[in-house]
Amino acid sequence: MSEHPNPPLPPLTAEDFDSGSGYTFRGLPIIEDEDGTYVYTHGHVDPETFAAAVDDYDREVAGWLDDPCDADGVDHMYAVTLAGPPEWWMSWNGVTAETPGAFPITVVTR
Repeated sequence: MSEHPNPPLPPLTAEDFDSGSGYTFRGLPIIEDEDGTYVYTHGHVDPETFAAAVDDYDREVAGWLDDPCDADGVDHMYAVTLAGPPEWWMSWNGVTAETPGAFPITVVTR
């Protein structure tokens, strides 16, 4: 059996998110992408808890809360690592729990 030419990178861990986020609200590391399109954290978090943490983040970091986050807008997904820390690029496009190297994330799309 031959080795895969592009083996998956190791999944990111909760510790990677803790060290990379810089912001923790309600005990959750909160990460926002560069464009402000997505806010996410590691694991599958209760939607009400994550929505409240995103609202806390918006109030403290952005200084506003024009559009509160609703638990219905919280999605449980899976992602894979595209580049390891410190850059730790990841993607959840087409990723499932069965995808090699997949890890759980909770996401809000703005």
